Formats: sequence, C-alpha cells, structure tokens
Amino acid sequence: MKTKSEEFFENFLSANKLPFEKIKVENTPRPDYLVSAGRLQLVFELKELAEDANFDLVKDPAFPHIRSHSRTMGDHVRSRIERSRKQIQFGADRGIPSVLLIYNSLDPVLQMFGTEPMDFTAAMYGEPTILLDRQTKAASDMFNGKNQLLQQKKNTSFSAVGHLCDRGGRTTVTLFDNIFAKVKIPYDRLPSCFEVPRIEVSTEPLTIDASR
Repeated sequence: MKTKSEEFFENFLSANKLPFEKIKVENTPRPDYLVSAGRLQLVFELKELAEDANFDLVKDPAFPHIRSHSRTMGDHVRSRIERSRKQIQFGADRGIPSVLLIYNSLDPVLQMFGTEPMDFTAAMYGEPTILLDRQTKAASDMFNGKNQLLQQKKNTSFSAVGHLCDRGGRTTVTLFDNIFAKVKIPYDRLPSCFEVPRIEVSTEPLTIDASR
C-alpha cells in the first residue's frame, strides 16, 4: 500500500503532467522517485513526520480540550535529513539533483508543527541567533547560528530539502535550496508548480549596534 506522502506526491506530479517512476528497491539505499520535467531529471526521497510525544499534549486531565505543543525549532527536519543521507547520495553521485521531501502526517490539518519555513531554514543553515552584549545590552543583527546541517563540506548531496504539504485539499511542494549542493537544481528550468522561496543566509554575526 502507498503511504499518504506517496499518494499526495504522485497526485501532485500527475496534476502537473510531470512523468515519474518509482525507483526499484535494491539491497543498497535508494531514493523513492525519478521525476522528469522536459530534459531535466530530479530524484526525490520522501520522509514523513509521524510521531512526537510533545504534540497535542493534554496537560491537565480536568481540561482535556486544552492541548499544547512544544518542539525545538528545526529538530524534525534535522532528523529527516540525517536519515536520508544514503538515499540522497545515490542520485547526487550520478549527477542528478536530489531532493528530500518531508510530509507532516503528525499535523495533517495545519501542516505546521515541525514543518514551518523556519524549521527548514534552522535545520539547514542554523538556528536564528542574536548576540547580546552583557554590559551594554546592545544586540547584533540576527544570523544563522548552531546546529547547521548543510555546510560546504557536509551534506552536499542534498540539492534541496522540501515540504510536501496538503492543506485544504490543495497539494503544494516547497523547495528550500541548499546553497552548498554539489549538484544544483537549474531553477530556471524547474516547472512553476514547485514553490522556491528566497533564503537569506548569514553565518557571521554582524557588528553589535550599541544604539539598540
């Protein structure tokens, strides 16, 4: 049987007239799909966010309708990147742009818990960070800090990490570019059905402004 992510992704591809094929399972790890867009080929590995003990908690049994969520920004995306390295490397080693797509079956209605845009950028490029001067209390501009999984010499097989989202009956695929990828996606040739937001990445803290 197909998973929810496979159903949504295949329907998305068919609706946008993009030919695809399932990659045959072998003894070595392989990604899930080979997709064609004209002469452009891409491989996709699908992962689902399915479990988290911190989601939809009932803190007080006397008030079961009051629920809460807690998470560390980027952790869910980070863990899926870690689990997908070998599958993604299969395509990248063959010179094919390779994408990890994450579907949120844990939060199927809102598609937000663990898969908001900030979760992707924090996992890929580091957590949003501000430095404070203890004496003057002046603050630096925000920059990308620790827990950066994509670097110049680390995880370069990932061309992009994306969010496969089905909200309100509309399926979308949003790709967050890996600026360090060894196999780049030619975005000028990518069909417009793929959403590609602009990402600002700064890994160096800027000068602290004492006037703040």
